[in-house]
Amino acid sequence: MNNTTIWFVPAVAVTLGIFLLSTFLAIPVQVEEIGYLDKLEHCFAYSALIISFLIAFRKADLLSVRRSYWLLLFASIYGLLLELAQYTFFPNRFFEWLDAASNVVGVLIGFGIFKLFDRG
Repeated sequence: MNNTTIWFVPAVAVTLGIFLLSTFLAIPVQVEEIGYLDKLEHCFAYSALIISFLIAFRKADLLSVRRSYWLLLFASIYGLLLELAQYTFFPNRFFEWLDAASNVVGVLIGFGIFKLFDRG
């Protein structure tokens, strides 16, 4: 593995981690006093997702404005599709519009954070 492809390992790990935690490893926990905590977790996970891919593409010298917008779109679609997959294929898992929205908001926040600190 060369120096540029090593940067994609965290991005793939985050992608796989989100998939596993959203499907097979999901533990339904509801804390009454903190009903929005789940939405914050979605935002954090998808911020980490987009940031990890943007960093990987930047380090591999493959990031352009157009490609960054494509990554933004794909990460958002990934979040929406995982919500649909939960509903369709996994018993006791549900599609929630607020979760899907939190995924997209997380992508947008992560994109903004990356752009704020990107020097490329």
